[in-house]
Order: sequence, then structure tokens, then C-alpha cells
Amino acid sequence: MADEDVVDHHKRLNLHQWPKKRYPTPIEIFNLDAADLSKSPLEMKKILKKTYVAYVKLYHPDASKNLQIYHENGKELSDAVKRQRFDQVQDAYNILKDPRRRVAYNRYASSNWDNNNQPYNRNTEPFSKQNFEAFRRAQAHRTAYDFKNNEEFWQAGTWDDYYKMKYNRAPPTREELEKNKYKILAGVLIVAALAFSLQVMMALDKTNDYYIQNRLMNLRSMEDLQNSTDNYGEGLNNMDRVRRFLISRRSSLLVKDVGEIQGNDKEMKEEDNEILVKYVQRNWDKET
Repeated sequence: MADEDVVDHHKRLNLHQWPKKRYPTPIEIFNLDAADLSKSPLEMKKILKKTYVAYVKLYHPDASKNLQIYHENGKELSDAVKRQRFDQVQDAYNILKDPRRRVAYNRYASSNWDNNNQPYNRNTEPFSKQNFEAFRRAQAHRTAYDFKNNEEFWQAGTWDDYYKMKYNRAPPTREELEKNKYKILAGVLIVAALAFSLQVMMALDKTNDYYIQNRLMNLRSMEDLQNSTDNYGEGLNNMDRVRRFLISRRSSLLVKDVGEIQGNDKEMKEEDNEILVKYVQRNWDKET
């Protein structure tokens, strides 16, 4: 199709071009700026209604099936893309036409550290709006609250609203807190005592385990010492001690070279016998 035959339906309906993002925001879909957002509810309603009607004429399934709408790259939009755009327009309009939802979405869209126009001040009242906004910003970044699944979080305007949203009940009044403060304090102390007791019990168990392991190690050492003194039941004279030493030596050397265990064992036994004979002869010569 020639370029002169392509109809720009956005321009025909005095409608701005569709945003280039794959998932544009409601504000981008309706091409709103800061001046538009600061207008009165009545003026805002007129702007949204005019743009919404133009979108419906263009992307409604019944109207778009007879229109050839082209992407900025010249490719014709499929029916699925047209329907997707219409659904995005519908969702954006439902958010922006409701002043309460529009304020909530604006909180969500501007909830970043760069837009922190009122930094946290520790000297302000703990339940002030400034502290609540600082808390909301930190909570949003910590728990990844998005707008679609957590709209109640962004609609909360005070600490009371947030408490009701989170616990699904009205927050306690100051009178109720004063009335039950001793019960609350007792509960906190009981929980703290239980936690401390559990920590102490775990520490005692670890200490007992340490003492048991240490005692077992001492018993093994005493057993090894006794076996060494008794020559492991092989006799207590010098000859028996030398024989046991040679047997232990032979076993250690055999383990190092398992591949020649049979041949080495025979040779080592012969060497051990020669050592024993020499040892007996030496002692015999000393005695005679």
C-alpha cells in the first residue's frame, strides 16, 4: 500500500499517538502532564472523557475490525493487538476517572527515593503525615507493592487506613490502648520471658553436649593410655613390647603399598624375625 493511501486514524480523531512502551502507564495512555493532573475534577473528567471516546471509536472490537490501523513502523496491527490496546485503555480510564483511585495511582507512580520532596524528620510527630509518607515509601520498596495487586495499600492516606487495610479491622483508639496497656505490656513480657527461657535451655543443652563429648574424649584417652601401659595384652616384658612394635610397624607399611601386600608381608616377617634374634642375642651377651 502506498504511503498516501495510509490513513492515520489517531490524527483523524485528533488523538495523540499511542505510547511506544509495551506496557504504558495510564497517564501515558491518556497523554496527561502535570498541568492536567492539577486541574479541577470537572476539567479532568472532560479531558478523560474526550480522549476515551476517541479511543473507543478507534480500538473497540466492533469498530476496529473495519479499520486498518498501522504501527509507527508501517506494520498493520492485528486484531489481538487492537484488543490489547482497548483493554489497556479501559483499565487506564477506570483508574483515572475515579479521583480516589487517581490519587492512589499517583502515589504509586511517584513512590521512589528521587521524588522524596519531604525527607524523613525524626523531630516530627510519630503519627504525622510526613512520617506516614516516609513509611509508605520504605514499605513499598521493601515489599514490592505494585498497584494492580495492592491498590488498598496505595489508597491508604493515614496510619488508620493502613492499619485497617492490613488487619481488616478498625485500629484501636487511644482510650482502648490506655485501658489495655498493662495487658499488652504483660503479654510482651511473657513472650520475652519465654524467648529468653528457650535461649537459656538451648545454651544449657549445648553446654551439656560439650561436657559429654569432652568426657568421652578423656575416657578414650585414658583407655588408650591403659592399653599402651598393658602393651595391648601382648605381655609386659621387653621382648613382648618389641614384638608388638614390629607388628604395628609392619601393618603401617603394608597399608601404604596395598598392591604388593603378600610379598611385602613375607619379607617383613623375615626382617622382624631377624631383628628379634639380634635383640635377644644382644641382651644375652649383656647378661653373660
